Amino acid sequence: MSEAPAQRLPLVLLVDDDLRTARRMADMLREDGFAVELARDGAAAIARLSRSPVPDALVTELTTAHADGLAVGRFARNQRPGIPVLVLTGYPNLFHADAFAGGPPATLFTKPVEYAALRSALRDALESPTTLEPAERLAEDVAAPLELESPADNARRNALSGAQAVRALRQP
Repeated sequence: MSEAPAQRLPLVLLVDDDLRTARRMADMLREDGFAVELARDGAAAIARLSRSPVPDALVTELTTAHADGLAVGRFARNQRPGIPVLVLTGYPNLFHADAFAGGPPATLFTKPVEYAALRSALRDALESPTTLEPAERLAEDVAAPLELESPADNARRNALSGAQAVRALRQP
């Protein structure tokens, strides 16, 4: 009698400097079938995004220390194009959904966050056809014509300065 292989849970990177709230949200997401890793600030999130496997989704506070949620989201999309980005904030006027290139617009949740809506949006985003596995993206990239990005466009798209990137990579 053979057992069916265990299905891998979707990995969510949760970025928030309020550790008490982040731990509670992580526990709730785990209870709902997600694997969750926590990062306490933007630098820790960028360091985590630099390692494999790259998370399947990013849930980030907009105003984090060392690198804000916008920089973290852009770095995540650079590492994994199309990664769903869900932004939590008490400052919705600072949010611009189209600021995250390389995938669908980010989804905004104003604090206090309604957990059921967040969970539903996360599931929907992970089931979306725009969230492709790396092998599927590679096959799609081979079929698509090559478009080169100018250095100026690349610099505008990359939200991290050289110093921020170095600091983020030095974090344990």
